[in-house]
Amino acid sequence: MDAQFNECMKVARKLVDPSFLESLKRPQPHAIVVTTEMIWLQIIISWAIALLGPWWLLWLPFLINCAVTQGMLLWVHEASHFHLYSDRRKNDIWCDVFFAAPVGMSVAAYRLRHMSHHAHLGTEQDADGYPYREPIKGFRALAWVLVKALSGGMGVWLAADKYGGSARKAASGSSLSPPRLAPMVTIIFNGLLFALCIVTGRWYLYILLWGYPIAAVAIALNIVRTIAEHQPEDYPLYKDAREQAMMPLARTTVPNWFEKWLMYQANFNYHIEHHLFPAIPQHNLAKLHRHLFERGFYEHFPGCLQRSGFVTFIRLSRNRRNDDFSDSVQDALAL
Repeated sequence: MDAQFNECMKVARKLVDPSFLESLKRPQPHAIVVTTEMIWLQIIISWAIALLGPWWLLWLPFLINCAVTQGMLLWVHEASHFHLYSDRRKNDIWCDVFFAAPVGMSVAAYRLRHMSHHAHLGTEQDADGYPYREPIKGFRALAWVLVKALSGGMGVWLAADKYGGSARKAASGSSLSPPRLAPMVTIIFNGLLFALCIVTGRWYLYILLWGYPIAAVAIALNIVRTIAEHQPEDYPLYKDAREQAMMPLARTTVPNWFEKWLMYQANFNYHIEHHLFPAIPQHNLAKLHRHLFERGFYEHFPGCLQRSGFVTFIRLSRNRRNDDFSDSVQDALAL
């Protein structure tokens, strides 16, 4: 059963030792360096295989790049909370150079919208709430969401809306890194990557193995993960033929290694922990999770814990009334 986020917050604050919480706030700069090296090592390996390897192995760099671009997005999220380095300027510069700009983003533009996700979770004021507000119950709704995401159309719209010229201009006032840094890195990195593809006679791989994972697969994975984290079981809920307000909630995922790598890097799977205490950096979220578990938090709210984001996504797409993929909205309106 879903739990109201505010109720979770009240219980968590009673259960967690403040001194323990304070001890978790210290950053680990060396861990950021290691993580950055691992991400870029994966990028180098994937493109070495793509440009120099046999055709039948192209599925591997595609898979790696899907995971890497999703991971880079999640590290941009981590940087938006200033969790990479205590020095906020260094935090933003590092993020823009190694995580955000290579995929066409900037941490300042991301942060500008993301803070509303914490302040207004589950409401229309959540500027980052587009994924979990997507209706997926019923085959048509589910198929339409996947088509929008995997066609790249939603990705292009989001890129223009969140990171286009007007968005960058709005974020420039709060940017702690040089305003031209992110666009410059975006152009240089992607230009060099495209040039390598041309030199090796495989120019189209830039689109297939980099552009498409960023514009389409990353969006689809983000929708799957975010719906599994935030969409209520009964969404959309209708009463007297009128849609009711969404209940704000968050779920933590304990996935297998593959799902963790593909969709939950940067310990993003400890999601309710992050929402309860956003000042805690990612490397300590597992400790916080264990602390909450030992204090009985998940006994109070068992619905806040799930084993797989993919499984939850599929379960949420089913019509609870008929236990199938028929249109639950039409069912609700017919009552």
